[in-house]
Amino acid sequence: MSKKVIAAVLILANLMTLASCSQAANSDETTAKSRKSAEAADEEPEDDDDGNNKIAEDRVYSCIDKIATALAECDYDGFCELCTYTPYEIRSVMPVVEEVDEIDYSDTYIRKSPSEMLRVKNIIAATTTCEIDKSSFKSNLWAKECTVNVTFSYKDFSSVLDQRDKFLGAADFNMLLAEVEDTVDLDVTLEFTKDDDGHYLLANGLDLVDVYDYDLPELEFMDNIFDTISDSYMTGPGWDPVTETYTDTNTLEFVIELDENASQYVWQYKYRVAEETSPEWTPLFTSEKIIDRYPTEIHLTYTQEENIPTGFYVFFIYDMQSGTIYGWEFDVVNTAETVPVDTVITGTVTETEETAETEAPEDET
Repeated sequence: MSKKVIAAVLILANLMTLASCSQAANSDETTAKSRKSAEAADEEPEDDDDGNNKIAEDRVYSCIDKIATALAECDYDGFCELCTYTPYEIRSVMPVVEEVDEIDYSDTYIRKSPSEMLRVKNIIAATTTCEIDKSSFKSNLWAKECTVNVTFSYKDFSSVLDQRDKFLGAADFNMLLAEVEDTVDLDVTLEFTKDDDGHYLLANGLDLVDVYDYDLPELEFMDNIFDTISDSYMTGPGWDPVTETYTDTNTLEFVIELDENASQYVWQYKYRVAEETSPEWTPLFTSEKIIDRYPTEIHLTYTQEENIPTGFYVFFIYDMQSGTIYGWEFDVVNTAETVPVDTVITGTVTETEETAETEAPEDET
């Protein structure tokens, strides 16, 4: 009897062991299945029968944000990746700014810069934003196709055009546009289709062509701030405008008359007076940086204690924004340095008339 009991106990123990192993195996399998289900849920959301799939909405909204970014950055390739087909018409209106290398006739590479108009359009595009009307979201069964109303906006540049007849480049336009708050709005119903990977792609990308439909006239641009100069002249004591010469002066005055456009800008410049010497010009004076806000005229003066020596001089200003210079060249005569009347100057040798007569070469004939 005791043997049977022992045998029964051993059998029961073996069964318990097997059951425990079976339960552990089942538990591991269940955990693995749960993990796979969770991973699958991250990659492929389960669709609701009623078409109000929250995951589908979030993915569509995320796609719309990417679309707006691609439009603002004029990223054509990035925009195409978000569409079900290639919207070639978008490329023709998208103001993509890129440097283009060209070869001239001497087979040397030159860099062609984009036009200022293209840069202006690119600046406007950079202000593009979007607002999603989430209450308008609709989807069919299993959310394979979805639609939602979106408003795309860019800054209304019309007020910028009212402030300028000419622009000092695209940067000038951008500075004024930054202060604009009004927008031009475009309402579009976007259509999305879910691909096999569960990603939503834009099915009507061509409807966004109008995002770049700017009612923008051809703008006029200046090369630099000096285009606003209407006239300039030298003046001051000892100045003769006929010969463009200063005589016996210690002061130089440079006047720059400006047109009405000049008063719309902040000028940043330095000015310099220099004498023409060999092999380089010799500076007499260089000013500190000058910030002149909305000037109507520029009047610059250089003076020193002693009269300025006889020589050929230049008085110019240097525009620190464009790196260009503008100025006058003129003569200065200091009569205190004038050679005596009875002196004859021949080349680099100075001789008196008496010396010249006594040392003249004899006539060989």
